[in-house]
Amino acid sequence: MGCHSNYFYKMLYSIILFIVTLLPQHHFATIPAGNYSGIAWLGGDRYAVVSDKADTDGFFVWSIGIDSVTGEIQSARNDGFFSSTQPNRDAEGIAYNPRTNTIFISGEADNYIKEYDMTGKLTGRDIPPTPLYNLLPANLGLEALSYNDSTQTLWTCNESGNVIIQSYDTDLQPLLHYPYTLDAPLADQTKAAFYAHGIGTICALDDGTLLVLEREFYVPKKKLGSFVNCKLFHFKPGETKKELLASWRTSLTLFKQDIANYEGMCLGPRLKDGSRVLILVADSQDQYHGVLKDWIKTIRIK
Repeated sequence: MGCHSNYFYKMLYSIILFIVTLLPQHHFATIPAGNYSGIAWLGGDRYAVVSDKADTDGFFVWSIGIDSVTGEIQSARNDGFFSSTQPNRDAEGIAYNPRTNTIFISGEADNYIKEYDMTGKLTGRDIPPTPLYNLLPANLGLEALSYNDSTQTLWTCNESGNVIIQSYDTDLQPLLHYPYTLDAPLADQTKAAFYAHGIGTICALDDGTLLVLEREFYVPKKKLGSFVNCKLFHFKPGETKKELLASWRTSLTLFKQDIANYEGMCLGPRLKDGSRVLILVADSQDQYHGVLKDWIKTIRIK
């Protein structure tokens, strides 16, 4: 009986792996207009955030207040920018290692991953692009970055095309890499004034698996009718299948202006019921023409 019971619970766990609740997105006047493309939890209510068009290379630190029961965002403010004094490398992904108290940032311009101390200064440690990432097309380079302290593994991937997810150890040496297949796009790219389709961000989990956010950003010539489709997947490296956990759509119409191009994502605090909060940040292109906003969204995962 015990044997059969254990088998049943293993099967049940494999089926009911996640209970996902999408929570509302918010924007705050205390967050300056930016091009936010990555976020990492520093502990407590503090988060490191990168912008791909900041004046110099470095990161912001934000304070984000989250309801400990619902997981909804209550407040957010910018506490400052910490610069390396080097030119911006089109920073896209950011990760935090609590053991070393250092930050990693991936740059799409050079496809390097570089390490920073908490004042924004470069430590001198970096990861040059592997042969897989040497010849990536312009603006389709390293998009995502995530570190998990339980597995002590750093993860990155390119945005689109032949997507390869690469892992690194704490000595910043390459481990294994895995192909990832994007869902087919929904929009007709030929009719777009602007179009982006690919992986916006990833999040490494304690069991060695990943959350992957695919997003499709479509802007027609008239701008009205623009939309972003987001799909959150659970991906087990080494397997070809991926599990859709949630999907949502934001848009720009005469009656709805909630369009949000989410490019950054990280795990945040644990709530009172034991679930975790996933925090996402959107790239507003400096609050383009006063229409786009710097949206922040949470997702509750149990």
